[in-house]
Amino acid sequence: MKRLLLIFLLTIPTFLFSQFTFTPEIVISDNTTGYGRPRMAIIANDIPVIIWFKEGGNQSIKISRGNGDGTFSSPIDVVGSDLDPTGFIGPEIAAKGDTLYIAFICGVQNNAIMLKKSFDGGLTFSDTIRVSPKDNNYKFAMPNVVVKEDGNPVVSYMKCLANYTNWEQMVTVSFNFGFSFPAEVDASAMAPGEPCDCCKSTIVTQGNNVFLLFRNDANNVRNMYISKSTDGGLTFNDYQDLDDLDWVINSCPTSSGNGVVNGDSIMVVRRNAGSGVHQLYVSNVNTGNLQKSYFKELDPIGTGLQDKAEIAGEENVYGMVWSDNRSGNNSCYFSYTTNGINNLSTTIEMSDSLANGHKTFPDIEYSNGKFFFVYRYNTGHSIIYKELDISGINAINTPIVTDKNLVKTTDLLGRETKDIRNTPLFYIYEDGRVEKRIILN
Repeated sequence: MKRLLLIFLLTIPTFLFSQFTFTPEIVISDNTTGYGRPRMAIIANDIPVIIWFKEGGNQSIKISRGNGDGTFSSPIDVVGSDLDPTGFIGPEIAAKGDTLYIAFICGVQNNAIMLKKSFDGGLTFSDTIRVSPKDNNYKFAMPNVVVKEDGNPVVSYMKCLANYTNWEQMVTVSFNFGFSFPAEVDASAMAPGEPCDCCKSTIVTQGNNVFLLFRNDANNVRNMYISKSTDGGLTFNDYQDLDDLDWVINSCPTSSGNGVVNGDSIMVVRRNAGSGVHQLYVSNVNTGNLQKSYFKELDPIGTGLQDKAEIAGEENVYGMVWSDNRSGNNSCYFSYTTNGINNLSTTIEMSDSLANGHKTFPDIEYSNGKFFFVYRYNTGHSIIYKELDISGINAINTPIVTDKNLVKTTDLLGRETKDIRNTPLFYIYEDGRVEKRIILN
């Protein structure tokens, strides 16, 4: 009896947070239509819109739109090969209601930052609109885009001299729904050193406040920084180093941070290897003074590499996805909370654990009690989509348990193992659930 009681108590946290079922996976695109890094936005009526690179000789940006019945439209070009869309990190997409923006690099215009917009949820798009200045003395790279509450886009990108020196993280705001971008501002100017030259920045907005998350390079200390604008992105007047551990590395790690509004704070997730382990950390950053309340490991792994983190959510419901090679191959993992960062669910593999090979570049969105996921299945040459409805899940409401089909058992480092007594192990089931157990003698 004592042995059974101990097992039950140890598995309660997992039962409360981990018993749910993803929807069946949908193949959005295959080798014929490309499978470059996918990005996703949710438009009105919770319709997902997904974009990605079709790589190769005639590179283009493809788009597929949810039909509202669990199916997707056939992939088509949203940016054709005639514009030579380029960039090793890829295009970005953002939406509010049926207003949709796509930011990308246009190779035929000296790698200018361009924008396409749609006001009908991605059914039709405008011609390309130039975002970066027309000045061949500079190079531009790695655009990102978000939509403010009023529907106007904010675009960030990197800028340097023609000889690839003097890097800056630029922000520009449109006040006429993307028809023009009148001015750019260096949002990284106050930070020491200069921005890391191959790490894309990300933007968070809250009312008239605009926040830029970027990796800095101060004599090879490559920590995550945040800068703040209080006038809608016209000027930036405050900044802060967000990392407690200095990550010293002599080359760019190509790793970005991401954040989402959390009340009067911003929840930020990013990679840091200052401890010697490449893993993800989470902080809650006050929007007023940019001070963080903690610097917490998201999911300690001991060895391996975690990266490419994305975060989405609202009103105390937040989910994070990332790429992680704890099992040897790269896979996409997921953790979420409905009640604060200290109550994160047990980490589970979001990508198909039965599929062999690498799964990378996950993205996540959240709307009306549902998480939306997309990722790249490298080995399968495809882009995969799935959903998770957590509207009935909270700290006292456990979802219905489906049949248990055990896939594998792993230790805390993700290594497959047999049952070992007096050792915490993860039992991973076919429906995506994970149970943490300790079998005591």
